[in-house]
Amino acid sequence: MRWFQTTWGVALLGLGGLVIFTVLAFAGITIKYWWQIKHGGGDLLQQQVYSGFTALQNRNQNSEKVDRKILESGEFPYQGNPNASTTIVVFGDFRCPYTKEEWPILQRLISTYGYKIKLIFRNFPAESIHEGTTKLAQIGACAYNQGKYWGVHNYLFIKQDELPVYLGAEDIVSLARETGLDLDKLKKCLDASTTAIKVNRDYADGYKFGVGGTPTFFVNGKRLEGVVPWETWEKFVKQL
Repeated sequence: MRWFQTTWGVALLGLGGLVIFTVLAFAGITIKYWWQIKHGGGDLLQQQVYSGFTALQNRNQNSEKVDRKILESGEFPYQGNPNASTTIVVFGDFRCPYTKEEWPILQRLISTYGYKIKLIFRNFPAESIHEGTTKLAQIGACAYNQGKYWGVHNYLFIKQDELPVYLGAEDIVSLARETGLDLDKLKKCLDASTTAIKVNRDYADGYKFGVGGTPTFFVNGKRLEGVVPWETWEKFVKQL
């Protein structure tokens, strides 16, 4: 009798088949959800906004319930209608290519439907993935203090592939000149501990509420991850 005809042989073959099936199924699910997160999932936004985002929330059950006051109330840069019934908070990273990919879509959303929504940008600088990104977030915070946040914000995304990993003194001078920032004020701001604290607060709040990557959105407190296409945002906003 051959080995595969024995009881233990049959059991071994069955176990092997089960392992292969499990691996293939897991790989298929992983690819499916990666694709949905990367491309916004078609109608995923609409479904999750009205179903409580259950699938995404279950991925991080240790995250606390979102406190919208902490999430949305503060000296955060925003665009759109400050009194809108719908607030979108985006946690982004100036060195993240996906945040950069999403930003023109959000700009189009604001220019078209800004009267319906308030869009807040908060920092989630993933330094372990994108070296030097914390400094860029601090520069954004300093630009906010000078009343020139959005120009610098857009500049950092436009120049994402050109800026050195770590900005030196000459890079700071060039950035200030090109964006119209007061250089002396910028230097003092970057040296101030309060600037680091402000950026760290954004990161801590994001981590507290389950942000694991960028861009991550909170639509009236409901979490959504990944690049969301224009068609999905438009379909959602038209229903507001």
